[in-house]
Amino acid sequence: MNQLICLISLISVTSANWDHWWTYDGISGPAYWGLINPAWTMCNKGRRQSPINLDTSFLVYDNTLTRVAVDKQPIQGRITNTGQSLVYRIDDGQLAINITGGPLAYKYQFQEIYFHWGDTDKSGSEHTVNHKQFAAEIQIYGFNSQLYTNLSVAKEYPGGVVALAILVHIKDGFNKEKSGLEDIISHLSGVIYRGGSTKVAALSLASILPRTDEYITYEGSTTFPGCWETTTWIVYNRPIYISKHDLDQFQRLKQGDRLQEKAPLGNNLRPQQPLNNRGLRTNIAIDSQKIEKSECLDPSTLVKYEASSWINKHSTL
Repeated sequence: MNQLICLISLISVTSANWDHWWTYDGISGPAYWGLINPAWTMCNKGRRQSPINLDTSFLVYDNTLTRVAVDKQPIQGRITNTGQSLVYRIDDGQLAINITGGPLAYKYQFQEIYFHWGDTDKSGSEHTVNHKQFAAEIQIYGFNSQLYTNLSVAKEYPGGVVALAILVHIKDGFNKEKSGLEDIISHLSGVIYRGGSTKVAALSLASILPRTDEYITYEGSTTFPGCWETTTWIVYNRPIYISKHDLDQFQRLKQGDRLQEKAPLGNNLRPQQPLNNRGLRTNIAIDSQKIEKSECLDPSTLVKYEASSWINKHSTL
């Protein structure tokens, strides 16, 4: 009853900008997203919600799934600590970064990146593979630029959004190559507190992506309010690597300002949602003659599973 009274009070206060009034815990957390704003009702009632657990026994091979192409030219943008998450948004007037191919029938234009992480090196991804969680997850959002003008409009309509999910694995002591993620990490000291924002002068989106053309795709929703079920998810079959020190830089970020830091910004994860009979398609081809374990979802990439279980589900669509 007390929570209900607090929720009613919260709704009466939040009349202007709803984006400031949701969190990942408490009475404004995921369980209440669909209640505090009527426009977010899909968060509570939707049947194609994200994130999900990617159960490899449900994967179906689809030989029509081609390579996903992402333009490589550098762009300018800003990273901002919103108090709920860390978000990178491209500046206006930049040359469009297009995302095409794979399961996409239209051309999509990149607009923003959301970063998710936990308080340990094994608890920060929203999507899991066979219930295995990873240190972090990077979600690259784009909008259908052939039908809509921006992400705010596109997210309201079927086929409006694409989200590229990159799982992040902790691995110290390896030879790192320069990547776009390091360009983000080097600017985190400027966004420690809520409202902090800093320019990233030249970011190559393609440099953040893992070196693989293999992925799993399904139809879902945004993982932030209002959980619009207009999103085609593409989850890459190989993680990218960062060090424990790199993860520590994310874990330093705070939800509050300098006067009231509040809790750490991490653990910004929406609980997983039911699959509800949705299809999980993949372009990861398994040779049906091979009985040994496949390495395409190894812990250093994702997770191992028996090839024989793949064979049982393997079909060409």
